[in-house]
Amino acid sequence: MKDRLNFADYYKNFNKAFAKYGTPCKTSRKIIKDNPDIIPADANDIYNYVARYDMANYQIQAIMKLGGKLDFKKLKKAVRLSVDAEPVLGCRFVKRSTPYWKRCEDIDNIEFCSFVETDNPDEAVQKFLESPLDMDNDPMVKVILIRSGAIDTLGVKMSHVCCDAAGAREYIHLLSDIYCRIDNRDNEFVPNPSKRDKNDHYRLLNSLTENPAPSWDPLAQTAMPTWKFPWKNSRTGATGFAVCRLPQGHLDIMKSYGKARGATINDLILTAVFRAMFEISRPPYGIPMDIPLTIDLRKFLPDKKAEAIRNLSGGVVIRLDRKPKENFEDTLSRIVALTTVVKNGRPSIRSLKWAEFIESMNFHQICAYFKAESQLINMMSQSPVNVFDKCCPILSNFGFISKSLIKFGENVVTDAYIIPPVVRAPGILLVASTYNGVITLGVGYYKSSVNRSHMEGLLDKIRDELVEGCRAQE
Repeated sequence: MKDRLNFADYYKNFNKAFAKYGTPCKTSRKIIKDNPDIIPADANDIYNYVARYDMANYQIQAIMKLGGKLDFKKLKKAVRLSVDAEPVLGCRFVKRSTPYWKRCEDIDNIEFCSFVETDNPDEAVQKFLESPLDMDNDPMVKVILIRSGAIDTLGVKMSHVCCDAAGAREYIHLLSDIYCRIDNRDNEFVPNPSKRDKNDHYRLLNSLTENPAPSWDPLAQTAMPTWKFPWKNSRTGATGFAVCRLPQGHLDIMKSYGKARGATINDLILTAVFRAMFEISRPPYGIPMDIPLTIDLRKFLPDKKAEAIRNLSGGVVIRLDRKPKENFEDTLSRIVALTTVVKNGRPSIRSLKWAEFIESMNFHQICAYFKAESQLINMMSQSPVNVFDKCCPILSNFGFISKSLIKFGENVVTDAYIIPPVVRAPGILLVASTYNGVITLGVGYYKSSVNRSHMEGLLDKIRDELVEGCRAQE
């Protein structure tokens, strides 16, 4: 009961902070038009930027293992051309009342791509993953080539301020395509820059308005941290990452199992996450528990593709209660009933209208709001009684990084996985990604706030649920 009162006090103070700092901007928006070096920032960019205030590290990363060696000079050139193809990646976020992206003036002197040769590639990968991305001074993308003997590993680090996981996937394919062109001696290749404006927002708005399907409203759902979890505290600092792989060939087993029960791979993973959290947290029977699920909004566009790399994601909260002695298949059937409503519907335009409101606000007021939130959490984290012994797990199923093998010239990417942003306690962002027949589960965490063994244990339980659950009644 005391925990609930602490959380109630926290959100009460949080809302007061919003009331104080969240007033709309009375000044007119000033966007420099017809300037190729200026790109307007949208609501998602703004949200993800202000999350820097001790809320998350907000960088998306990919690790790709290759079957041979790449040409570093060609890779370096490909990365440089990629920031011409997607100009926002060669920009810095400018903090004004109306924020925007501005092309880096010293772009040809920026080190977008680096090279490391080592006898311990795993250690080099971990060092790359844990290295922070400076959102004020670093470019929005960094690439590293790690060489160990005859094998290369490619790492990509992208700022979540300018793109989501689907945008990161688009970038991986863009980089592969440009490298292949260079490798084929297409020396005259000059990429056409994408246009990152409000058109994707308007296309999505029109699509959702014209679509007669029932709608669901993510703004009407607020997921509370009610799952018990062994946090040490809610502090930030150095980051750590845990990865868990499902056995080779188990994806086909999951597909067969899911098809026979009208379930998708996403349904199976969500079921496993719920069951793992039920085992860890042991909530009372019959009490609905929340797990937010991210959704790629590009699927609602007519061509299912954004015109530029950007943030274009939404989410929905899935609520499910724990039942005694329920097996995997029975939990799955309840999950399918819930997700079918989401699949057959569409997001309401309310969240898009809310984004327009955010963009109309004074950026400095928004920053003050999030600083106030951060200060409240910091004050609570210093309390002698750890009030953050609950968590709010979020599932983001990235899906296939690529349904076919990615190539860099003659070299094939044999293995790849995604690492999600690190979210401050009480949040836990879990990601699933699939490549070359293998599903990888990944999570980031702040080392000061939780033991690595607890994060690894969570991923292991999810994996075991998928392996044992989908195999139980083949």
